[in-house]
Amino acid sequence: MNSDFSVFDDPIILDKEISDIYKFASHLKNTELPKYQIKMGSFFLQGREGITKPIQYSDESFQLLKGYHNYTFPIHQGEVELSLQLYENTNCHYRINCFGRFNNKSGQLFSINLTKEKDAKGSIFLVQKIKFSDRLKGNTKATKAFRQMKQQVFSELLYKLGFDITETNDLLLGIYDTKSETFLNTTSEKFISDFLMISLLKGHFMGNKGYQLEILPTFNLNPLWLSSDASSDVFPEKIQKRQGSRSIPLSLRFKVLERDRCCKLCGRSPKDGITLHIDHIVPYSLGGLTILENLQALCQECNIGKSNKSLTKY
Repeated sequence: MNSDFSVFDDPIILDKEISDIYKFASHLKNTELPKYQIKMGSFFLQGREGITKPIQYSDESFQLLKGYHNYTFPIHQGEVELSLQLYENTNCHYRINCFGRFNNKSGQLFSINLTKEKDAKGSIFLVQKIKFSDRLKGNTKATKAFRQMKQQVFSELLYKLGFDITETNDLLLGIYDTKSETFLNTTSEKFISDFLMISLLKGHFMGNKGYQLEILPTFNLNPLWLSSDASSDVFPEKIQKRQGSRSIPLSLRFKVLERDRCCKLCGRSPKDGITLHIDHIVPYSLGGLTILENLQALCQECNIGKSNKSLTKY
């Protein structure tokens, strides 16, 4: 597990860490995907429970989710099978992984870290940097640019779909409070749906998983990027560099959500089907500081409507 301290230095801490992971796994096992649907923006993709045969570690005893979250979703080319799996990897880190299979081609689509912060009272942060690992033989510069292009396009898509993603492409999918055994910024049902949806989309962007979604453009290589004189000039400026950073530390996000519990403008909470984001009350672009007193929880709609204005609810 990622942390700013090692849980393996103290057996008492180790027992607590493992207990928290097992609580989290149990919570997910007791969560049902509503109607076996995943939501993409305003569209729903109807699936069904189960897969035709095991994928990766789906049936292994060390896999904490066992077979509780295996699903099949139809697309225009056939059916994609998805399996959510939680286990400790060889580096002693716990991660949730989504493995997929399409036409007998299988592999990992997406994974997310289970991260803990020393001063966040044991909460589990489900956070992962969006990145791709494409390799273009013999052209390191073009490889880097192509990866950045896909990273930027995919991150922008997730942002437009309402996900909490930073300027540095870090996706925060959920914060799980181990004390109350609940999510602070979303619901367990929405977390499962979101994880499956992002995994399915990521497989499309990866381009080597055997399927493409009809609602998105393909990401085939442009021969120009492979030319010997290819440079970052062929990519839009926005893709070449994401300027600045207003990233909010995970422990600070936890404190804001623990304090607010609902959208500070409309009053809705995750129980009402929304996801809470963290917003600068005085916008960062107008000199607002990234401190607890200048941060508030807002739902996606209020956050978009507020834009860069200074708004508070009185």
